[in-house]
Amino acid sequence: MAKKLRSKKKLKIYFLVILIGVFSFAATRMLLDFTNRPPVCANSKTCNSDLSFRIDNNVAGIFEGRKVNPPVIDASSEETGVVLGAAVSPGEKHIYIDLATQTLIAYQGKTQVLKAFVSTGKWGRTPAGNFNVWQKLLSTRMAGGQGADYYDLPNVQYVMYFYHDFGLHTAYWHNNFGHTMSHGCVNMRKVDAKALYDWADGPSGKKLGTAVSVCDEITKDNKCIQNNPVQL
Repeated sequence: MAKKLRSKKKLKIYFLVILIGVFSFAATRMLLDFTNRPPVCANSKTCNSDLSFRIDNNVAGIFEGRKVNPPVIDASSEETGVVLGAAVSPGEKHIYIDLATQTLIAYQGKTQVLKAFVSTGKWGRTPAGNFNVWQKLLSTRMAGGQGADYYDLPNVQYVMYFYHDFGLHTAYWHNNFGHTMSHGCVNMRKVDAKALYDWADGPSGKKLGTAVSVCDEITKDNKCIQNNPVQL
Protein backbone atom coordinates (compact mmCIF):
# COMPACT_ATOMS: atom_id res chain seq x y z
CA MET A 1 0.00 0.00 0.00
CA ALA A 2 2.79 2.40 0.97
CA LYS A 3 4.56 1.55 -2.30
CA LYS A 4 1.46 2.49 -4.32
CA LEU A 5 1.13 5.79 -2.45
CA ARG A 6 4.75 6.61 -3.18
CA SER A 7 4.21 5.82 -6.87
CA LYS A 8 1.15 8.07 -7.04
CA LYS A 9 3.06 10.85 -5.30
CA LYS A 10 5.95 10.55 -7.77
CA LEU A 11 3.46 10.61 -10.67
CA LYS A 12 1.83 13.77 -9.35
CA ILE A 13 5.22 15.44 -8.95
CA TYR A 14 6.16 14.38 -12.47
CA PHE A 15 3.02 15.90 -13.98
CA LEU A 16 3.45 19.03 -11.84
CA VAL A 17 7.00 19.50 -13.14
CA ILE A 18 5.76 19.10 -16.73
CA LEU A 19 2.94 21.59 -16.12
CA ILE A 20 5.34 24.15 -14.62
CA GLY A 21 7.68 23.67 -17.58
CA VAL A 22 4.87 24.25 -20.10
CA PHE A 23 3.72 27.42 -18.32
CA SER A 24 7.31 28.68 -18.04
CA PHE A 25 7.89 28.10 -21.75
CA ALA A 26 4.67 29.88 -22.68
CA ALA A 27 5.45 32.83 -20.40
CA THR A 28 8.96 33.13 -21.82
CA ARG A 29 7.64 33.11 -25.40
CA MET A 30 5.08 35.80 -24.56
CA LEU A 31 7.78 37.94 -22.92
CA LEU A 32 10.10 37.58 -25.90
CA ASP A 33 7.30 38.40 -28.34
CA PHE A 34 6.44 41.52 -26.34
CA THR A 35 10.09 42.58 -26.05
CA ASN A 36 10.78 42.07 -29.75
CA ARG A 37 7.54 43.69 -30.90
CA PRO A 38 8.45 46.85 -32.82
CA PRO A 39 7.20 50.08 -31.21
CA VAL A 40 4.39 51.83 -33.05
CA CYS A 41 4.86 55.34 -31.69
CA ALA A 42 7.59 57.47 -30.19
CA ASN A 43 5.37 58.28 -27.22
CA SER A 44 5.23 54.78 -25.77
CA LYS A 45 2.52 55.55 -23.21
CA THR A 46 -0.22 57.45 -25.02
CA CYS A 47 0.61 57.31 -28.74
CA ASN A 48 -0.84 60.80 -29.09
CA SER A 49 1.16 63.00 -31.42
CA ASP A 50 0.45 66.30 -33.15
CA LEU A 51 1.81 65.72 -36.64
CA SER A 52 1.05 69.22 -37.91
CA PHE A 53 3.01 72.42 -38.42
CA ARG A 54 2.82 74.54 -35.28
CA ILE A 55 4.69 77.46 -33.72
CA ASP A 56 4.18 78.34 -30.04
CA ASN A 57 6.43 81.26 -29.19
CA ASN A 58 6.86 82.50 -25.62
CA VAL A 59 5.53 79.24 -24.16
CA ALA A 60 7.64 77.29 -21.67
CA GLY A 61 8.30 73.61 -22.20
CA ILE A 62 8.60 70.76 -19.69
CA PHE A 63 11.09 67.88 -19.79
CA GLU A 64 11.99 65.49 -16.94
CA GLY A 65 10.04 67.64 -14.48
CA ARG A 66 11.93 70.83 -15.25
CA LYS A 67 11.08 73.94 -17.21
CA VAL A 68 12.85 74.43 -20.53
CA ASN A 69 12.80 77.46 -22.82
CA PRO A 70 12.04 76.73 -26.48
CA PRO A 71 13.53 78.86 -29.24
CA VAL A 72 11.54 81.73 -30.70
CA ILE A 73 10.73 80.96 -34.33
CA ASP A 74 10.03 83.43 -37.12
CA ALA A 75 9.07 81.35 -40.13
CA SER A 76 9.10 84.41 -42.41
CA SER A 77 12.83 84.94 -41.85
CA GLU A 78 13.85 81.31 -42.25
CA GLU A 79 16.98 81.18 -44.40
CA THR A 80 18.56 78.32 -46.28
CA GLY A 81 22.30 78.05 -45.81
CA VAL A 82 24.74 75.97 -47.82
CA VAL A 83 22.84 72.83 -48.79
CA LEU A 84 24.57 69.52 -48.10
CA GLY A 85 25.87 67.80 -51.20
CA ALA A 86 25.74 70.95 -53.36
CA ALA A 87 29.27 70.28 -54.57
CA VAL A 88 28.68 66.54 -54.91
CA SER A 89 27.56 64.67 -58.02
CA PRO A 90 23.83 63.85 -58.02
CA GLY A 91 23.01 60.53 -56.43
CA GLU A 92 20.49 58.69 -54.29
CA LYS A 93 20.15 60.16 -50.80
CA HIS A 94 20.26 57.84 -47.81
CA ILE A 95 20.32 58.49 -44.07
CA TYR A 96 21.75 55.86 -41.71
CA ILE A 97 21.38 55.87 -37.92
CA ASP A 98 23.75 53.67 -35.91
CA LEU A 99 22.10 52.89 -32.56
CA ALA A 100 25.30 51.34 -31.20
CA THR A 101 27.39 54.49 -31.63
CA GLN A 102 24.52 57.04 -31.55
CA THR A 103 25.65 58.39 -34.89
CA LEU A 104 23.85 59.60 -38.00
CA ILE A 105 25.51 59.38 -41.40
CA ALA A 106 24.01 60.85 -44.59
CA TYR A 107 25.10 59.84 -48.08
CA GLN A 108 24.48 61.31 -51.51
CA GLY A 109 25.36 58.52 -53.86
CA LYS A 110 28.55 57.06 -52.37
CA THR A 111 29.67 60.37 -50.87
CA GLN A 112 29.23 61.06 -47.17
CA VAL A 113 27.77 64.54 -46.76
CA LEU A 114 27.08 64.56 -43.00
CA LYS A 115 28.16 62.64 -39.91
CA ALA A 116 26.87 63.72 -36.50
CA PHE A 117 26.19 62.44 -33.01
CA VAL A 118 22.50 61.99 -32.19
CA SER A 119 20.36 60.79 -29.30
CA THR A 120 17.94 57.92 -29.88
CA GLY A 121 15.49 56.06 -27.65
CA LYS A 122 16.08 55.86 -23.90
CA TRP A 123 12.49 55.85 -22.57
CA GLY A 124 11.20 54.14 -25.70
CA ARG A 125 12.97 52.14 -28.42
CA THR A 126 13.92 53.61 -31.75
CA PRO A 127 12.73 50.97 -34.25
CA ALA A 128 15.32 49.37 -36.49
CA GLY A 129 14.27 49.07 -40.11
CA ASN A 130 14.28 50.68 -43.53
CA PHE A 131 11.99 53.68 -43.94
CA ASN A 132 11.49 56.87 -45.92
CA VAL A 133 10.85 60.45 -44.83
CA TRP A 134 7.07 60.72 -45.13
CA GLN A 135 6.55 64.21 -43.71
CA LYS A 136 8.68 67.31 -43.07
CA LEU A 137 7.67 70.06 -40.64
CA LEU A 138 9.54 73.27 -39.97
CA SER A 139 8.19 73.22 -36.41
CA THR A 140 5.73 71.26 -34.28
CA ARG A 141 4.82 70.60 -30.66
CA MET A 142 5.54 67.26 -29.01
CA ALA A 143 3.86 66.23 -25.75
CA GLY A 144 3.08 63.03 -23.92
CA GLY A 145 4.14 60.67 -21.18
CA GLN A 146 2.78 60.49 -17.65
CA GLY A 147 3.96 61.51 -14.18
CA ALA A 148 7.71 62.01 -13.98
CA ASP A 149 7.90 60.98 -17.66
CA TYR A 150 5.57 63.80 -18.81
CA TYR A 151 6.96 66.17 -21.41
CA ASP A 152 5.55 69.12 -23.36
CA LEU A 153 7.93 70.60 -25.91
CA PRO A 154 6.84 73.51 -28.13
CA ASN A 155 8.79 74.63 -31.19
CA VAL A 156 10.57 71.39 -32.02
CA GLN A 157 12.27 72.31 -35.28
CA TYR A 158 13.29 70.62 -38.53
CA VAL A 159 11.17 67.52 -38.07
CA MET A 160 11.48 64.66 -40.56
CA TYR A 161 9.07 61.83 -39.75
CA PHE A 162 10.14 58.45 -41.11
CA TYR A 163 7.91 55.89 -39.31
CA HIS A 164 4.57 56.88 -37.78
CA ASP A 165 5.57 59.67 -35.35
CA PHE A 166 9.22 58.64 -35.10
CA GLY A 167 11.29 61.40 -36.60
CA LEU A 168 14.58 63.22 -36.80
CA HIS A 169 14.44 66.65 -35.17
CA THR A 170 16.16 69.24 -33.00
CA ALA A 171 16.40 68.86 -29.23
CA TYR A 172 16.87 72.13 -27.34
CA TRP A 173 16.09 70.52 -23.96
CA HIS A 174 19.39 68.65 -23.65
CA ASN A 175 22.94 68.71 -24.97
CA ASN A 176 23.81 65.08 -24.42
CA PHE A 177 24.18 64.02 -28.04
CA GLY A 178 26.01 60.75 -28.51
CA HIS A 179 23.91 59.16 -25.75
CA THR A 180 20.32 57.87 -25.65
CA MET A 181 17.96 60.64 -24.52
CA SER A 182 14.67 60.34 -26.41
CA HIS A 183 11.30 58.60 -26.32
CA GLY A 184 12.17 56.92 -29.62
CA CYS A 185 12.87 59.78 -32.01
CA VAL A 186 16.30 60.79 -33.23
CA ASN A 187 17.39 63.97 -31.44
CA MET A 188 19.87 66.22 -33.26
CA ARG A 189 21.79 69.43 -32.69
CA LYS A 190 20.06 72.35 -34.39
CA VAL A 191 22.91 72.99 -36.83
CA ASP A 192 22.90 69.34 -37.95
CA ALA A 193 19.10 69.04 -38.08
CA LYS A 194 18.73 72.18 -40.20
CA ALA A 195 21.41 71.04 -42.65
CA LEU A 196 19.75 67.62 -42.95
CA TYR A 197 16.26 69.14 -43.24
CA ASP A 198 17.31 71.40 -46.12
CA TRP A 199 18.96 68.45 -47.87
CA ALA A 200 16.48 65.61 -47.29
CA ASP A 201 13.44 65.16 -49.53
CA GLY A 202 9.88 64.51 -48.51
CA PRO A 203 7.54 62.46 -50.72
CA SER A 204 6.55 63.99 -54.05
CA GLY A 205 3.91 62.38 -56.23
CA LYS A 206 4.78 58.70 -56.54
CA LYS A 207 8.35 59.32 -55.40
CA LEU A 208 9.16 58.39 -51.82
CA GLY A 209 11.05 60.68 -49.48
CA THR A 210 14.70 60.22 -48.61
CA ALA A 211 15.55 56.71 -47.39
CA VAL A 212 16.22 56.27 -43.67
CA SER A 213 17.82 53.09 -42.31
CA VAL A 214 17.95 52.59 -38.55
CA CYS A 215 20.65 50.04 -37.74
CA ASP A 216 21.40 48.27 -34.48
CA GLU A 217 25.00 48.50 -35.61
CA ILE A 218 26.98 49.61 -38.64
CA THR A 219 30.03 47.41 -39.10
CA LYS A 220 33.50 48.57 -40.13
CA ASP A 221 32.74 47.50 -43.70
CA ASN A 222 29.56 49.66 -43.63
CA LYS A 223 27.00 46.88 -43.30
CA CYS A 224 23.76 47.86 -41.57
CA ILE A 225 22.90 45.17 -39.00
CA GLN A 226 19.21 45.06 -38.05
CA ASN A 227 18.40 42.38 -35.49
CA ASN A 228 14.62 42.80 -35.42
CA PRO A 229 13.66 45.26 -38.14
CA VAL A 230 10.16 46.62 -38.64
CA GLN A 231 8.45 44.88 -41.54
CA LEU A 232 6.55 47.49 -43.54
